[in-house]
Amino acid sequence: MTQPLTSIIIPCYNSEAFVGEAIESALGQSYSAVEVIVIDDGSTDGSVGVLESFGDRIRWETGPNRGACAARNRGIAMAKGELIQFLDADDLLHPEKLERQVAELERSGADMVCCFGQCDDPTNTMDGMYRRRYDGGDAVRFVLRGVLQTSAPLHRRENLEAVGGFREDLPCSQERDLHLRLACAGLRFHQLPTVLYTVRRMAGSVSSDSVKVLDQHVKILWPAYERLRERGELSDERARAFAGLLASDARAYLRQGHADRAAKYFAEARKMHPDGGLSAAYQGPARWLRRMLGPRATERLVGMKRRMV
Repeated sequence: MTQPLTSIIIPCYNSEAFVGEAIESALGQSYSAVEVIVIDDGSTDGSVGVLESFGDRIRWETGPNRGACAARNRGIAMAKGELIQFLDADDLLHPEKLERQVAELERSGADMVCCFGQCDDPTNTMDGMYRRRYDGGDAVRFVLRGVLQTSAPLHRRENLEAVGGFREDLPCSQERDLHLRLACAGLRFHQLPTVLYTVRRMAGSVSSDSVKVLDQHVKILWPAYERLRERGELSDERARAFAGLLASDARAYLRQGHADRAAKYFAEARKMHPDGGLSAAYQGPARWLRRMLGPRATERLVGMKRRMV
């Protein structure tokens, strides 16, 4: 059987130290029907020289700095493949990633197949989030309950084009927005529970600024929420999941010392579901503490307990 061409799209901005390894991991796939497209986003270091060193093994272009999402969208426009794999310039694909996921995509008949990943530092507290299981249920609720990293899915290009690709106005959380829009469009998600990519956690990156990430969520959630409501597809469980994410975000704001932002998110969550997402955001003793002491005192006590452990 003819293998469907897969386009691996890599946005690059001042990634001279890492982009060569990312490209090698893309070129080193055991799956042979691959093209590698790198969009340099106005780098001022030696990134372009690294791209030039690969000759005609890759397709690439450079232009003004417009952000990673604009670079990814330009890569989609250039792609010849019917399948799309995104890869950040400081991350790595494992050699069998595409071979395993293409086979699973064809076997399952799904619209998108995602996989597990790992952090380059296994002691990083975020490592476990790259191995979050999907049980085959509601994809909207799956996306709302945790991050699906950019490199995890193998996409069908037509689906990305149908939803308009990445939003270019978001400074971070773009992958959550994209995956939520794909889920709201009714795409069938499928998971291969195998570690097939590695993420480097870079200090000082936009995604490492947790407050900036939280700030984007209300901009992402409301358009999806309204879209589902207009189509009559906003079940009570979905509305509760939307509210639960914002209430959990509000707790995170309180831990960061941003009481005003927390109050806003608690209020937005109450607009999405009558329980304000509290049943999802607070579990066990924390739920009782909130009823007795309120949100701010609860976070102080929970924080004290964490520091004592």
